[in-house]
Amino acid sequence: MSAVPVLQAKGLCVHHANRPVLNSFDIDLMPGELLVLVGPNGSGKSSALRALAGVQALSAGHVQLQQRCLHAWPAAQRAQILAYLPQDFRSQWDLQVQELLELGTRRNAARVGQPLPGALIESLDIGHLLQRRLSQLSGGERARAGIGWALAADSAILLADEPTAALDITHQLQLLNYLRSRLTQCAQLLVLHDLGLAMRFADRIAVLADGQLLGHGSPQAVREAGWLEQAFGLEFVWHASVHGLFPIPLQ
Repeated sequence: MSAVPVLQAKGLCVHHANRPVLNSFDIDLMPGELLVLVGPNGSGKSSALRALAGVQALSAGHVQLQQRCLHAWPAAQRAQILAYLPQDFRSQWDLQVQELLELGTRRNAARVGQPLPGALIESLDIGHLLQRRLSQLSGGERARAGIGWALAADSAILLADEPTAALDITHQLQLLNYLRSRLTQCAQLLVLHDLGLAMRFADRIAVLADGQLLGHGSPQAVREAGWLEQAFGLEFVWHASVHGLFPIPLQ
């Protein structure tokens, strides 16, 4: 029996100020998969992720969560199953990092009152930050705390918009290695700008340009199809390494 998508989008269209920013977007997120969306600025990546999370109004199309219409789920159940981390994550309160993570666990009733996951804290390198307030953190530290909030509930699905953007390379690698270690419990759809990280860690890559999905497939299939060249309008030299092929853009 073939696997059933845990999250599925059909024909999604999004308009901003009467301008189309996402057109007929179809995607399936499969169990145990790390799927990465890539594309130039303004290509529709964030709109697609917001639509999949149910926080973006649609002009057309629909989203199914575990084979059920996304908006048919009670809000509390949807929040438990699906964790969404926006690019501009902010807390309305100047919480301690530990309080922020504990707030994240409340999306999952089974996690309330349980110790915070040590592997998560270690992988995000936030153990020494737990008693500090968000206003006392650097941008990268706040970003790691926000990722901790998103992951603390042990949701079955993670949607994260540029979770590595504010992180240094060490913390980027720690985060993505941790996310891959969680794939048996949590399917993941990430927006990434770093094409090297996408090629190294993704099971499948979807390429967007001008609101259109050019295609999706394994990193090797994306390379062979030339979708990155088409999306970014650049040539790439491909470097072979023990971690796979890495694209080096040429102007």
